[in-house]
Amino acid sequence: MTPTSDPTAAIRADLAAHPGSALEDIATRTGASFAEVLACLPMDEAVLVPGTAFEEIMAEIARWGEITLVMNTGDVILEAKGDLPPGSVAQGFFNLHGKPIGGHIRAGACAQVAFVARSLFGMDTRSVQFLDAQGGCLFKIYLGRDANRALIPAQVAAFETLRDRLADRVPA
Repeated sequence: MTPTSDPTAAIRADLAAHPGSALEDIATRTGASFAEVLACLPMDEAVLVPGTAFEEIMAEIARWGEITLVMNTGDVILEAKGDLPPGSVAQGFFNLHGKPIGGHIRAGACAQVAFVARSLFGMDTRSVQFLDAQGGCLFKIYLGRDANRALIPAQVAAFETLRDRLADRVPA
């Protein structure tokens, strides 16, 4: 699909044609930003909160157990599975000192956080997606799965509780 003068219509048409597609793929096909694609998801699939909640969100996720951290550049999709380590702020970064997940995130670059509940490639998913000011995706954290590949119920409950608590703070 090529970009049109109405990106919302193009995104919605692509979502209808490819309902389980990765959001990055939809953005590429429609010429839209990742954030524009998120904004076109139905309200029950995506809840956006301000990036100022970054540290609170990361602290909560660190209590959830094994998750999958994903970075998708379009050409590379990197995944790390494990417990998200608690972070600390120093020298302008939110620092994660753990294995297999570790690194340094400029928390101030996070403009919005999306709580996403949707089917991806035919599987029910829940993820927390961190967006930059340009509408790009910094990284995503997907909830873990049990031995039968089902979402872990305690993580789903924690995800919904955090999402709902933060969404209640966002002015209507």
